[in-house]
Amino acid sequence: MKLRSILFATAFAVLAVGVQMGTQAKPVAAATETAAVYNFASHQLSKPFRMGSSGLRRYDCSGLVWRTFYETGNLRKIGGERTSRGYFRWFKQHDRITRHPRPGDLVVWAYRGKPVSHIGIYIGKDRYGRAMAISALTTGVARHRVNGISIPLKAYLRVGLD
Repeated sequence: MKLRSILFATAFAVLAVGVQMGTQAKPVAAATETAAVYNFASHQLSKPFRMGSSGLRRYDCSGLVWRTFYETGNLRKIGGERTSRGYFRWFKQHDRITRHPRPGDLVVWAYRGKPVSHIGIYIGKDRYGRAMAISALTTGVARHRVNGISIPLKAYLRVGLD
């Protein structure tokens, strides 16, 4: 836990220096791409939901994913801007569906036999071993259990961050 805090603090410090120097923050220079994604997504917590929005003040689920990867310089790893269904299709076509997620991978939810209807960012397990994600819910951007929303988990999508 302490190492994770140090990594995230380092990533934030690198980002802050880049912003002060007047350059666009490219967290690829951060400690890791994963830390940069987690850091940016965490700073969006509690921002309100609005369908079709992709930040920086309001988000829908796919807008949060797109903005996070755009701002951290990792957009190429998720194939650009898409809907939650579009992301699922793109990752499936590129054979990047997994059952063993890593922090920074994407999570998609869908009712059985229905198309994907929600997407978020997998952030790891909490102290009780429960899988956690950050996503834009109708109540706003939140950190929640992967199995803690009303829509069942469909799949994890391997992003391939370092």
